[in-house]
Amino acid sequence: MYKKLLAILVLGAILGGCAAEQEARKGEDGKAYGTTDGPFRGRWWSYAERGSSYISGEMYAEAKTDLLKALDGRSTDSWRARTYGLHFVEYFPNRELGVVEFHLGNLEAAEVALKTSLEAVDTERAHYYLDLVRKDQIAKGVVSDNTEPELNTTIEPKKILASRELTFEVDTTDDVGVAELTVNGEEVYQRGASEANEVLASKEEVILDEGTHTIEVAAKDLAGKEVKKEVEVVVDLTGPTIGVFSPIEPTVTDHGTVILEGATVDKHGVVSVAVDEGLVAESPGTKKLAFNTELPLAAGENTFIVAARDVAGNETRSAIKVFQGDPDSTEAKLWLLEQKYPERLKYASVAGLPILDLTFAVDAPAEGEIRLKSPKADKPYRHNRTLRVSGEVVTQTKVTSLKINGEPFDQLTGAPKESFNRRIPIDTTGDTKVAVNIEATDENGKTYNETFEIDVRPVELNTKESRMPVAILAFAGSDVDTSVTDYLRLTTEAQVLNEGRFRVVDRTRLQDVLTEQQLAAALADPNEALTLGKLTNAYVFIVADVFAHDQVGLEIKARAIDAETSDLIATLDAFVDDKNDKAKVEAACRGLALQLAQRYPRLSGEVRSVRAKDGGAEVLVNWTKEDGLQEGAYFLFVQEQEPWLDDDTGEVLEPGEFVPVSRGKILSFLKSGVKARQILSGEEGVTLEKGMPAITM
Repeated sequence: MYKKLLAILVLGAILGGCAAEQEARKGEDGKAYGTTDGPFRGRWWSYAERGSSYISGEMYAEAKTDLLKALDGRSTDSWRARTYGLHFVEYFPNRELGVVEFHLGNLEAAEVALKTSLEAVDTERAHYYLDLVRKDQIAKGVVSDNTEPELNTTIEPKKILASRELTFEVDTTDDVGVAELTVNGEEVYQRGASEANEVLASKEEVILDEGTHTIEVAAKDLAGKEVKKEVEVVVDLTGPTIGVFSPIEPTVTDHGTVILEGATVDKHGVVSVAVDEGLVAESPGTKKLAFNTELPLAAGENTFIVAARDVAGNETRSAIKVFQGDPDSTEAKLWLLEQKYPERLKYASVAGLPILDLTFAVDAPAEGEIRLKSPKADKPYRHNRTLRVSGEVVTQTKVTSLKINGEPFDQLTGAPKESFNRRIPIDTTGDTKVAVNIEATDENGKTYNETFEIDVRPVELNTKESRMPVAILAFAGSDVDTSVTDYLRLTTEAQVLNEGRFRVVDRTRLQDVLTEQQLAAALADPNEALTLGKLTNAYVFIVADVFAHDQVGLEIKARAIDAETSDLIATLDAFVDDKNDKAKVEAACRGLALQLAQRYPRLSGEVRSVRAKDGGAEVLVNWTKEDGLQEGAYFLFVQEQEPWLDDDTGEVLEPGEFVPVSRGKILSFLKSGVKARQILSGEEGVTLEKGMPAITM
C-alpha cells in the first residue's frame, strides 16, 4: 500500500514537473506570457489562466497544451466557476481553445470547441471567433454558399397605422448564416451570425410622421451576399370627417322621432358609423359611407353621439342636439337662443335684462362657424408627442374645403356640418407655442378661419423627488483591474446622472448601507442583489460584469433589475475596443445610460377622467401604449403653483412650479388613454381632478 501511494506521489511530481517545464516566455513586446496570478497550482484553473496568458502573447502551441489540461480537470465553460472555498473564476477553456485552433488553422477543431462553449454560455467573444472560422471555411471552399439570404417581415404592404410607432418582426435565414441585418440603414444588434438555415427572428420599432414611408430591411450573409426588401406603410393620424345633412342644427320639432342622415369620409376608408354605441352603417373600408337612421326623441333636449371609425382605427365623434317640444313655446325659444347666441344669454344675465325679450332673435339665420373641441386655446397642453385638433365646421350650405395648418382634408362629405379630428406630431421637451390654423370654405365661397397658438407646456420636473431612483451597485470583473471597473462604474453613474432622467443613489449613500463585500456578492447572486437594491430605496438597480478581451478590449454586461418585483428589466451591454481611450469608454457608458432611459420614457400628460375607488382613485391619463409605456410603470400627479410676481409691477418673475402631490401606477391600456390607479394618497386638501398634469417617473 505504501509503495502504491509513493508511486502516485512520484507520478504527480513528474506531471507537475512537466507542467512547470512550460514556463513564462517573453513576447516580441518584451512582456512575459504564460504567467498566473499567484503560484501555479497544477489545477484546472491554473492551466486555464496560464493558457489565456499565452494567447495574449500569441503563443498558441503552448496555450493549446495548457487548455487541454484544463479541460481534463473541468470540461464546462462558465462565467463563474468555483475553484475552492468562496473563490470563483471566469472559466472558458473551450472558447479559448477554439480561438487557439483558429489561429493554428485548424478550422474544424476550432468550430467544435467554440460551439461547445456556446452551448454552455452565450458570449460575444465566442460568436466573434466562430464567425471568423466560418468565413475562412467559405473562403477555402470547405463550406459552399449557394443562395442569398431569405428575408421576410410582418409589415403588411401599404399597411395603415394610427400611431407614429411601427413595431414589426423580421425573419431571415441563409444556407451559411446571416451575418448582418439592417432596418433603414441602421444595424440591428445580434450576437454573431445565425447558424446555417437557422431562422433569425428580430423585433424592431421605428418612429414615423404622418404620411407614406418606405421601410428598407436588408440582410447579408457570411459570404457577403445581400438581399433587400422595401415595404411602404402609411401613418394616418387623421380621423374620418362626419357630415350631417339632417337635422340641421339647432333643430326644434314636435315629432316623436327625427331622421338622422349624413355621411362620413376618410381618404383611407371608413369601416363603421355608430350612434350612441349602436352600429348604423359599416363597410370594408369605402372612402365614403352614408348613414341614415330614425332616432326616438324624449321631451326637451336630446343629444346623440355619432362616432365614425376608419381602417387605421382613428375615431371622430360628433354631437347632434335636437329639442322635442312645441316650437313656439318659451322653452323651445330659450333653447334655440342658448344654442345660437349663448353670449346674449350671458350678457342678459349679467345686465339683469329680461331674457324673454331676447327670444325674438332665435329665428335669425345663424352664421357659419368653426367649433373647436380640442385643444383649448386658453389652457396649456401637456402631451409632448402629438397635439390633437378636433372640432366641427357648421355652415348654411355645405362645406367644400377644410385645411389644418395648410394640410387639406380630402375626406369631406359635402354636408353643412363636418366634424374633423387630426393629431399633429410634436416633439418638445420644453415650453413652446404651436400655431394652429383651421380654414374652411362653404359652397357660396365664404371662408371661415380660426388661428390660434397652443401653449404646449409639458410637465418638467427636475426635483430629486420626481425622478426615479436608480442605484449603480457594482462593476466587477476577473482579470480586470479594480481601478478599471471602478472607473467604468463611476463613468456609467456620471452618464446616467448627466442624462437627467433618473435620480442616482450616490456612492456615499451606498457605503452607508452596504459594504464592498455585499456589493461584490450582488454580482454573484440575483437574490442577494434584490435584497441589497431594496436597502438603497432604489426602484431599479444596476449590476455589471466586466470582461477583458485580448489586450486592451473590454465588454460590459449590465443587468437592470426591478427592485420591487425582482424582474429582470433589461440586459444592457457595451463594448470598448480600447480601454485606454477615454472618449470610447465614456461613449460606451453613455450607451448603457441611454439603453436604460429607453426602457422608461419621460412623458408629460394630463388626467382626462377620475373615478373614486376604495383605497385610491382610478384615473384615465392621455398617454397611449404607442408612447412606449409599459404596464406597471409609475408616474406622478402634479399641481402647478402660482407664478412669482413682482409686487410693484405685476411682472411674472418666474412661472409657477410643478409640485408632485400623489403617485400613480399604470394598470392597462385603453383606446383613448391609459387606465391607472392612485397608489399614494395625495397631500392634504388635494383632490385628483380632470385636467391635472401628470409625468412619468
